[in-house]
Amino acid sequence: MPSAIYQYVYYEPLNVGGPETRQNRNPATSSKYLPVPGILVPSTNVLATGSTFTPDVPPASHSFAGHTYNFGFMNVSGCVGAGETSTDIAHLPGSAPLAPLVVGNAVINILVVYIVHGGGGPGGGGPGIYLDAFNETTGAFLDNFFITSIAPDNSLTSNVNVYGSLPVEPHAETLVAAAHPINTPTVVNSTAVFDKWVKLEGPAGNPVISGSSLNLGVNASTPSDIAAFAFYKDRASVYITGGYESPDILLFTPFSPTSLGTLLPIGSSSVVSGVHYGFAAVVHNDSAYEVSTKVTFWNIPGGVGTSGAMLDTQTVIIPATSSATVISSLPFINTGGHTCAVVSIDTDDSPCQFDPTSSADSVNIPNPLPVGHNCSAWRNTNTISVSPGAEWNFEIALGDIQHYGEAQIGIQFNVQHAAADFARNEKAFEVIKEHRRIYSKTPPYLIPVLRKKLPSVDLKPVVKLVSKGEIEDRKGEGYLLRFADKTATGFKVSGVVPANAKAGDTFLVQLTAHYPKTGRVPAKSIGFLQILVVKDNLRVKGK
Repeated sequence: MPSAIYQYVYYEPLNVGGPETRQNRNPATSSKYLPVPGILVPSTNVLATGSTFTPDVPPASHSFAGHTYNFGFMNVSGCVGAGETSTDIAHLPGSAPLAPLVVGNAVINILVVYIVHGGGGPGGGGPGIYLDAFNETTGAFLDNFFITSIAPDNSLTSNVNVYGSLPVEPHAETLVAAAHPINTPTVVNSTAVFDKWVKLEGPAGNPVISGSSLNLGVNASTPSDIAAFAFYKDRASVYITGGYESPDILLFTPFSPTSLGTLLPIGSSSVVSGVHYGFAAVVHNDSAYEVSTKVTFWNIPGGVGTSGAMLDTQTVIIPATSSATVISSLPFINTGGHTCAVVSIDTDDSPCQFDPTSSADSVNIPNPLPVGHNCSAWRNTNTISVSPGAEWNFEIALGDIQHYGEAQIGIQFNVQHAAADFARNEKAFEVIKEHRRIYSKTPPYLIPVLRKKLPSVDLKPVVKLVSKGEIEDRKGEGYLLRFADKTATGFKVSGVVPANAKAGDTFLVQLTAHYPKTGRVPAKSIGFLQILVVKDNLRVKGK
């Protein structure tokens, strides 16, 4: 079980203007943390994985040997997530109204930083304006340059980046922090993201901080005893493999909310209407720390619809640099025709922050393209067998489009050809081998790297309405559809297989429905893939 280890330290800055520098800090010569003398530090706690944790409240101030140590901030790293920091002793990490801290498998470090009134510690840097950068995820200084400019005296930028200090000027200065720590000679590069400026010491209204702005203002002829840190976080890298044929969406039989059964291959035409299928998703975490993420499962009817049912949301903890298979508590049911299985994810401190509250939010599911790391994924394919020179067709629908009013919906096609032997060569084998962790159960022609190389062919798909409405043929550029009943939106797509097609050839008919922006409903495009597999001598009964 992991331990919670406390450190109560004070910040001892560099002397204003050097000669010591922030880079490659040496505790003997650089800005550093030193134990607060005479303060009582909580003992190490052993915690249970999966439990919640609330740190002990430290003293707001502490006096020792004529020095006063004032609370600056508390940072908690090692719990599930990117680390949390608070400068408000009444609202420390893990306490209401902040989110609870969840214990994972890593050691938890609770760092409480004090500022010594008067600039520096007992042997510190003396009075001055002290500025530094801190990584909330690792609980440590960032040695990288972190200021991009200072106005009006931009020549002072290096003072802050190198020495961590700013001289008092007779006019106001505005400092701009970097969105990401700047690559710095002799210092390990950091991919952390700016979170906020934090004032640790200073008179009222100085320095000036506005929310999460990169800017920090220092007033003219300011008194000494100012300290402020730019806080950064390592963003969570949690994703699902995107696209409309995502290998990370799993359908299986029999339905179970706890364990996988027999998986249905991508493109399977055996998803029978009314059958309860197990529904799961593989979610990946490339972060260097454990992450909690919400995985939401959707059922969207029609084939290229935007409106559907939110089945449920599972909250899971994914270990660092690992993946987890998350299973929905409810089954996926094909309600007839084509129904899309969709998954979206929501993770704090990451680009994926779509947190739906109802089925009405389905129109706002993030775009699953590009195919790689994404915040959503769709499984929206079907396979039929065809023969050379024969007609092919399938019916599909837009689902319920009432929220798009009288707008026309655009339909476009892109058709690719995969020859029967296209993947039977050494280069293709290497690609298949390289991507087998994610695409091991996917046909080679659906591996994105290989699919990009497939030639396009013009099968001249034709669209005809099944439901009542209007259709406009844009002569080679697709179709525009408008339906009388916004809940009856079916149409039929047909074409002819080339007469010279060979058994084993595959044609990928990619249909994309383009929805315009309407009121608060965003514009979006939904894809559906119809796979045509050429079989020789397909026979009709009686012939």
